[in-house]
Amino acid sequence: MSEIPAFEEPLFCSRCHAQIRETDNYCHACGKSLKPGRGFLFTHAGIIIMALVLGPFALPFVWLSKAISLTAKLIYTVLLLLLGVYLVYAIVQAISIINSSFQALGSF
Repeated sequence: MSEIPAFEEPLFCSRCHAQIRETDNYCHACGKSLKPGRGFLFTHAGIIIMALVLGPFALPFVWLSKAISLTAKLIYTVLLLLLGVYLVYAIVQAISIINSSFQALGSF
């Protein structure tokens, strides 16, 4: 004797409102990721693009990603931290140059 499946309330995609199954990873209609940490922003390409735009502020996306390995996460972390240190150094140098320029203008 087969069991009668329990009534399941239908699920819908939050982007396009198409009906989806609980086991779906992506919406079949619009392609939106239905599982956290698996969308485009959490892939290698997405993290690299975010690193170019956000710099070290992309680091949380690295560690929330379920699509990349631990080794890749560690490599991205080191690279993003080095980028952050370089950006701070560059900003300090730029401020120093601006201050010396204003001091040189003030001596006239």
